[in-house]
Amino acid sequence: MTEAPRHGTPATPPPVVLHRPHPSGARPARRAARAVAVLLAAIGWSAAATAAPPRAAAPAAARAPADAPLHIWHCWASPGEHERSKVLARHLAQRGLHWTIEDPVCGSGNGALSAFTQRFQHRQPRPAAVMTAGEGAPPLAAKGLLLPLDTVAREQGWEEVVPYALQDWARFRGHWIAAPLFVHSTNLLWFNKPLLDRLGGTVPDTWDELIALLERAQAEGIVPVGIGADAWETSFWFESVAAGAGGAEFYRRFFLEHDRQAYDEAVVRRIFARMAQLRPYLRANAASRDWSHASLALQGKALLQMQGSWLNGELRQRGLEAGRDYLCPRFPDTQGMVLYIGDQVGFVRHAPVAPAAQQAFMRMVMDIDFQREMAIASGAAPARVDVPDTGADLCGRQAIRDLRSANMRRTVLAAFSALSPRSVQQHINDIVTQHLHGRIDDERATARLKDLILGTGPVGPER
Repeated sequence: MTEAPRHGTPATPPPVVLHRPHPSGARPARRAARAVAVLLAAIGWSAAATAAPPRAAAPAAARAPADAPLHIWHCWASPGEHERSKVLARHLAQRGLHWTIEDPVCGSGNGALSAFTQRFQHRQPRPAAVMTAGEGAPPLAAKGLLLPLDTVAREQGWEEVVPYALQDWARFRGHWIAAPLFVHSTNLLWFNKPLLDRLGGTVPDTWDELIALLERAQAEGIVPVGIGADAWETSFWFESVAAGAGGAEFYRRFFLEHDRQAYDEAVVRRIFARMAQLRPYLRANAASRDWSHASLALQGKALLQMQGSWLNGELRQRGLEAGRDYLCPRFPDTQGMVLYIGDQVGFVRHAPVAPAAQQAFMRMVMDIDFQREMAIASGAAPARVDVPDTGADLCGRQAIRDLRSANMRRTVLAAFSALSPRSVQQHINDIVTQHLHGRIDDERATARLKDLILGTGPVGPER
């Protein structure tokens, strides 16, 4: 693919404004999985198409001056996420784009979507939106707030290179309404390699091997698992346990499609029985800290952590090296599957930005070089399967290989604990937490999960 066209690149690029940490050193809290944001670039270009997504009732903005900046809003706040902003800044500057970024003000992806929606309701200036993949672009497209990207998608061949599962979240009523930015995966274990070497150095491939390893670590005086205090972290464990215990087809049909015919009580009982085996390790070691601080466990205090691929970026920021200091294998029994969440870029109607800048940014998002560098910065896999792994570390190369392979097998599957509707997420968190703490037994947890899953609609955007 050729590089995206550049529009009027000046000899000296205009200044770039990045978000800065708060003076107090604190940063907005975020929920790792669901705060993996959908970045929306503010634009006002109108790409008309037959049966396009409905238009918003708001009047069109006045024509913007040629040098009007792109205003971008996102929820990237952690040290690793700050690297994404640097990549974005560099590539925009290369195209001569004048832009600004607002300080992240959202505590979660859902909070970001709510805050952005309020901007429309109060008729505030339209910049960009930040939202989760699960509750992000499609709802805004249904309200007519996003521009169709079909012209750019055809020009750059998105349909041929974007993994099939991601296309479901980036399209609405047959039209592209968002550009996938990168793909994070959640069914990963992160091992402290020196501690693993003390225990024999063998990564567990099966559930029984994992439990045996945790028991051995505890017997040797090693903290088996590092975990934060948030409920979604435990739900990540549950999600991967479910995929491993039930297999890809059961996971897809029951947890994503909510197919009554797929329900198998024996499988669900097995899932909760396995979660009960984890009680001594998860409940005992949970701390009053967020996931990012819990990752300090990988610097010598705990054997492993369960976390999404964004942890790779955070660990690199702390000077750790994949393959030397930590390993990132798939969760036992989920090899061949990629449970994913991912960021997207969508473009908002009636934003006061020059058309040339808008179109340059549109083309930049799916540019191969930009995708490669953004994936390295985020710890994720690129959102297109033809991006080379040049410059990626051990975990980055693995992420690319796994995504390509799973895409061919159609086992790139939504992370249901993060991409289900918010009310469903909350109920899943409650069931898993109640069970983990022994307040409900396997039988009660199985019954509650069945009622929840079969009593709600499938996971995925409105078609």
